[in-house]
Amino acid sequence: MGLNRKLLVFGFSFSSIGGPLALVGQFLENVNPFEVVLSVLIFSPITFLVYYSMNKVWDKGGLYDYVVKFTPKLSSYFLYFWFFSYFLYLSYTVDYIVYYILNLDGFTAILLTIGIAGSIAMITLLDRELEFLFVSAIIQMLFILPINWHLKFMNPYELSFTNILSTSLLYICITLTPFIGNGSKEGINSVILAYLITGAILFLDSFFNIPKIIYLISSFSTFSLIVVEFYSLKSVLSKFSIKSRKYLVLGFLGFTLTSLINPYMYYIYTIVPSLTALYISLIIFFISMTFSIRNELKLLGFISLGLIAYGLYSSLQLSSYYLLLEQIIIIIIIGVIPLLKNRLFYQ
Repeated sequence: MGLNRKLLVFGFSFSSIGGPLALVGQFLENVNPFEVVLSVLIFSPITFLVYYSMNKVWDKGGLYDYVVKFTPKLSSYFLYFWFFSYFLYLSYTVDYIVYYILNLDGFTAILLTIGIAGSIAMITLLDRELEFLFVSAIIQMLFILPINWHLKFMNPYELSFTNILSTSLLYICITLTPFIGNGSKEGINSVILAYLITGAILFLDSFFNIPKIIYLISSFSTFSLIVVEFYSLKSVLSKFSIKSRKYLVLGFLGFTLTSLINPYMYYIYTIVPSLTALYISLIIFFISMTFSIRNELKLLGFISLGLIAYGLYSSLQLSSYYLLLEQIIIIIIIGVIPLLKNRLFYQ
């Protein structure tokens, strides 16, 4: 499919933000219009700095390329935390679609889990992620339109600061847009456009009760987000090995099949360290950005770091000893790997 590069970048960026249909269908019910507006505004520094980083360096390595260029000593730490987070994301989100959104179980759930994983693997092996995501963006926009939806009765002036921050963090996967880079600047404005369109849609839909059918269909949006993650992982790995795609697909299928032993426990014990590792990797990236950007933009860097730090804090399972211990152990292990690698290299 010979689509324009700008359209492909837009489809990728649009699908990365939640995706939008998933935000509407799964998270918008208890958020009022003012909270949506404030969440979009609070997250806007992160979106702008992602756009800024793409103007500086925009190749397959995405955020990793930026860290390598401006703070190379931090690059290995970013890479390991980021890769660990998103690799786990692939398999546990398949379980999330089947067992949580669609609420299936038994043999039907197993078949659908295998079918979803196989479909994603096929899209990846055929290198058709970008075309799929463009079509996905169109489909999502069609279902997001509040046609025959009923207005909900909420006090738009009753604000919850926790709601605002939690909603803004739902947009965090827009940080994957740089990983579609190919060295060209074509389509670079798509990340801003996708963010503004998504914000406008969320604001509009926040006035309505979300139909149950939209919640179920939002599983397609979550499926699309897995494709975004897969493409991003593949892009980074392509910088190190041209054979890495096959290993990535095999690893994904292996972990997904393993999750079928106990999908509910697998989901809990993988999403927790995954989110923690994601926020640590983004803290590393925004530290790199804050030290490398000109003075008048540093404030945006500190605001972004503050929001990401809140995300890290909220991801820590302080009420569960076992999950918190898991998070601490994984942080230590991933943090030690670059140190050991450097020590072995220089011996």
